[in-house]
Amino acid sequence: MKKRIIAFLLGLLSFYQVNAQCVGQSGQVKWHIWQNTGVELDSAGLAINEFYPETPTQTFILRSLETQANFDEYYASFIRGYISVPITDSYYFNITSDDGSSFYLSTDESKANLVMAHVSNYTNVGEHNKYEEDQTSPFTQLVGGQNYYFEIHQFEGAYSDHLNLYWRIPDAPDMDTLWQIVDFNYIKDFDCEISCPQRGIACNDGNAQTTNDQQDGHCNCVGIYPSSNPDVGERGLVEAYYYDNIDGNYVENDLIDAPNFPLVPDRKEELEGAYGPLNVNTNSNYGTLVIGYLTVPVTGQYEFNITGDNQTFFFLSKNDSIQYKQSSQALVYYSSNNTEHDKSVFQSIGPIQLEVGRYYYYEFRHKENSYNDFFNLHWKMPFQNEKGWKRIPKFYLFDYTAEIACIAQGTPCDDGNTNTNNDVILANCDCVGTPCSGPDCDDQLASYNFYEKAKATTSIVSTPNNSWLSCGVNAANPNTARAAQTNWILYDFTHQYKFQDTRIWNYNVAAETTKGFKNVLVDYSIDGATWILHGGTYVWPQAPGVSDYAGFAGPNFNDIKARYILISAVDNHGDASCSGFSKISFDALHCDNKETPCDDKDPLTTYDKFDDNCNCRGIDLNCASDTLDLIKETLADGEFKAKMRIKSESLLLNTTNISFTAGNSIVLLPGFEVSTEAIFTADIENCIQEAFQANEVSDKEKMQEVSMSPGILENDSREGIKKVIFRLNEAGDVKLTLKSANGKILAIIIDSYYQNLGTQIKYIPTNRLKAGTYTIELEINGNVVTGIFTMD
Repeated sequence: MKKRIIAFLLGLLSFYQVNAQCVGQSGQVKWHIWQNTGVELDSAGLAINEFYPETPTQTFILRSLETQANFDEYYASFIRGYISVPITDSYYFNITSDDGSSFYLSTDESKANLVMAHVSNYTNVGEHNKYEEDQTSPFTQLVGGQNYYFEIHQFEGAYSDHLNLYWRIPDAPDMDTLWQIVDFNYIKDFDCEISCPQRGIACNDGNAQTTNDQQDGHCNCVGIYPSSNPDVGERGLVEAYYYDNIDGNYVENDLIDAPNFPLVPDRKEELEGAYGPLNVNTNSNYGTLVIGYLTVPVTGQYEFNITGDNQTFFFLSKNDSIQYKQSSQALVYYSSNNTEHDKSVFQSIGPIQLEVGRYYYYEFRHKENSYNDFFNLHWKMPFQNEKGWKRIPKFYLFDYTAEIACIAQGTPCDDGNTNTNNDVILANCDCVGTPCSGPDCDDQLASYNFYEKAKATTSIVSTPNNSWLSCGVNAANPNTARAAQTNWILYDFTHQYKFQDTRIWNYNVAAETTKGFKNVLVDYSIDGATWILHGGTYVWPQAPGVSDYAGFAGPNFNDIKARYILISAVDNHGDASCSGFSKISFDALHCDNKETPCDDKDPLTTYDKFDDNCNCRGIDLNCASDTLDLIKETLADGEFKAKMRIKSESLLLNTTNISFTAGNSIVLLPGFEVSTEAIFTADIENCIQEAFQANEVSDKEKMQEVSMSPGILENDSREGIKKVIFRLNEAGDVKLTLKSANGKILAIIIDSYYQNLGTQIKYIPTNRLKAGTYTIELEINGNVVTGIFTMD
C-alpha cells in the first residue's frame, strides 16, 4: 500500500507546436525525468515549473510504453510521441502506475486535439481494474497509417514505482490476461524538442551596456542593465520578511494593523523566486513581505497571476519607483490552491507591455492563519508558444537595497554557517554566530528553532516527547461526577475566556496510537467547582502515527465563558495501560466579567475595564471622544478631556490632582465627591488643539483628527527601535511614510484604508539609517501632519 494517492490535473501545456513535422523515429519514445520534486508536488504543481515539460533532469529511450520499475523516489516523468497501427480497428486503453499517472490521446497528430484523458492513482503492476471508470478508456477507433499524438504524465512519491500503458481490441473477452503493453511496433518518437543552453552559461547579448550576460534557459541571452536607481541590488536575491504571532486571515485588517509591520520583522529567509515560503506548513499566524525589482528577458506583452493561502496581495509599479507600486495590483482575497489561477478575476494582471533593460518595483503582502501556507507569482511570457502560467524564478529578480527593515537586535537567527552557533541579530541587522568546532558544533540542537511554549502548530511528529499520557493510579477527577474517569487533564487558563473552535491531535506515537483517547467527555467551569458538560460523548479518531499528522476539528464551544476546561477519557483505542493525546488548541478571547480591570494596550487611555462584550476599554485622556461618562470611578491624578461633555459621579481621594476639560459642558452628578486635600479644576474649552494640533479648527468642520501624540516618536524598550503613535477616530485612507531630508521616500509604512479606530502604533528600526534628519509623514483623508527626528 502506498503512502499517499495523488490525483492529476488535466490539460498540461507543452512549449512547442505539435504537427506532422514532429513525427520522429519509429519504435521508440523518450522518457523524461524530473528528480527531487518533493512529495507535495503533483502534475498540476509541475505545470507551473518554468522548465516543465521542456528541460528534464534525465532522458531515457523506451522501446515500449513501459518504464523501469523502482527507478527512484520523488520524481516526475513525461512521455510523448505518436501511436500508429497498420490497419483500422478499435481499441481500449488501460494504464497502471505507482504513484499517479495520466494518459492523453489526440484525435490526430496535433496536441491541440487531445480529447481523451485517463487518470489513475497508484496500482500494482497488472492491476487493471482498481479504478474502473478512470483506468480504462471507452473504445477508440484508430485508422490504419494515421499518427495519433499522445502524452503520459507520471508522479512518484516514495517506495515502489512503475508505469505501463496497455491496450486491447473491444471484442476480446474481458480478461486481464489479454491486456498487452503498447510496444515498439506501434510507437514513434516526438522530434520537435528544441534544447536551449542551460541557465547561467555565459553568453553575449550584443549590448555593450550590459554586464554578466547569461543564458536564462529559454534560449534568451540576458545581461544586467545599468540603472540610475541606487536601490537596485543583486540579481537573484529575493528576501522574505516574516511577522509572527499575528492572528487573523487578512492582509488589510490584520497584517497591516500590526505594529511590527512592515519594518520590524521577526525573521527572514532567501527564496528561490517570487514564491514561498521555503518550508510550508511549519508556521501559523504570521505575515510576509517581499519587495524587490522585476526585469524581463525580452520586450513584449506579459501577464501576471498570483495564488496564495490565506490572503495575498501583489503590487507592480510602472517603473522602478516604490511610489507607483499600485499601478498594477492582483489579489487573492480568499485562499486559493497553488495552481487555482482563476478563482477570482482579481488574481490576474495584464497583458502589460514591459521593456527589456528596465526595472519594475514589485511587492508581495501575504497573511497566513493556519494549515496551508504559500504565495506564488506566475507569468505568461511573450516567447512562449503556448501560454501556460509559470512561476517566476529569482533569475529575473533583483534585490531592493534601500530596505530599512531590521529584525530586532538580539533576536535568535540562523546565519547559515554550520561552524557557528548561538546566532543572533547584531546592531547592524546582520545575523552572526559564535565560531565553534568539534563534534557538537553541527549538532541540531545548536541551531534548532524550538516552538514557543503552548504555541499552536499545524503538525505533530510521531515521538513520545510531543505527546501526553495518563497512566496508573491518578488523582481523583476534579469533577466528582467523573469519578469513573481516571484518565483526565485539566486546563486552568488563569483568567476567564470566551471559547470558540478547537483542534485536536490524538496520541500520535508510531505503533502506540491505541493509547489515544476514544470516547471523551468535556466539561467547563468558571470557578473549578461547578462543572457543566459540553455536548455529549465525543469520539476522537485514532491518530495515524505519522510525522505529518494534522489532527482533526474538535468541538466548538460557541462562545461559552470559562476559566477551566476538563477533558476526561471514557476509554481509548485499545491499550489499557495508558491513555493520552498529543495536543489541543483553543480559539479563545480573554473575557473577564464586566468592570474587571484590564489593559487595552492603548497608551493614551486609563482605567481600562472589560465591557459586556469582552472588550477591554479605557477612558480616553486625549479628547478622542465626544463624551466621557466616568460614573462611579475612584480617580487618580490626571487630566480628563472630551470634545463636548464630561459626566462624573466619581470620588477624588486625598492629595489627588484632577482636571476636567470639555468643549461644551461638565456635569457633576450626585455622588461626585472631592476629598479634603484633593485639587479639582474644570474648564470649558476646545481640547482638540491642545491635544493634537496647534492650528485652530472650527466646530463646524467636524474634523477628522490627522494627529500624532505630542511625543510623535518615542524610543522603544528595544535597542534601535522607535515608536510612532497616532490616533484614528474615523475609518479612512491612511498613508504613513518615512522620508529622508531631501524628501525621498525610504519606506511606505501604511498605504491602505484603515477601519481599526483608536490609537495606532508602528515601530521603526533605526539601525540602517545613516546620520541625518528624517521625516515621518502621516496623511489621513487628505490631511497631513509630520514629525521630524535626527540620527547622529
